[in-house]
Amino acid sequence: MPAQNATPNNTASMPIPLFIMALISSLLLVLVGGSLFFFPEFARSRWVWSLTPFNTRFLGAIYLTSLVGLSILLMTRRVLSVRLIVLPMMWIFTTVVFIVSCLQIEQFDPARRATAIWFGLYAADCLGSSYYLWHYRRQIFTAGGHLPHHWHLYLQLQAAFMGIYGFGLLLLPTQFGGFWPWPLDIFHCQLYSAIFLAGAAGSALLTRQATPMPLWMLGLIQVTLSSLVLAGVVIVDIAARKINWVSFDNWAWMGAFTLLGIVGLALMSAARSMSPSR
Repeated sequence: MPAQNATPNNTASMPIPLFIMALISSLLLVLVGGSLFFFPEFARSRWVWSLTPFNTRFLGAIYLTSLVGLSILLMTRRVLSVRLIVLPMMWIFTTVVFIVSCLQIEQFDPARRATAIWFGLYAADCLGSSYYLWHYRRQIFTAGGHLPHHWHLYLQLQAAFMGIYGFGLLLLPTQFGGFWPWPLDIFHCQLYSAIFLAGAAGSALLTRQATPMPLWMLGLIQVTLSSLVLAGVVIVDIAARKINWVSFDNWAWMGAFTLLGIVGLALMSAARSMSPSR
């Protein structure tokens, strides 16, 4: 992990309530994401709604990827620039999932305890991240650091692409969800929009908060998401044989996630070259 430039403007202790919220969320992500991805049969029988094998692994990949950002947040408690990237991404992800869940409440069984836990946890995360997003609002939109021109341009393009696709899944789920290798219903299209919108926010913010640690973190998030999603799709399809590998759309989808991982590795390398220790 690259060393962070510990300037006065970039060093501030994390509030204890935020640390506790991130710690609890991280522990839950280990349990939920780990069971969905590595023990899908166990997880599906206990999940809040009905899941297909592909959706089970994909959800697991999303939750394990979310764990990366929160883990780095916990390990760099005094590095303010990490907070300024993680909090907006966390707020967008939890808010979108919570709103979609409320709008699609028929997907949930009100008699199950898991339903109350789901809405309670997301409501708490949404409120907590909203408070700290407001608390750090001035720092978030204050420019810090400088990116090479080509990375600045690329992150703007990545933010635009992920934002358009995320809003497409959220607002036009039937059209944008048809691009996936397996069939998606409206609920899952809108639910998955959260990861793309969060990624768009992180990419856009890095064009302003361009310091090594957040850049390295975004690269690691992209590598993790790409690796887990691709591995999950291949593992499930080896058993299910449901994906049409002759389709150009399916190869384009796989290629987009592959590119995301390759760029993530390049971002991590760029962050190391920006580190003062080098």
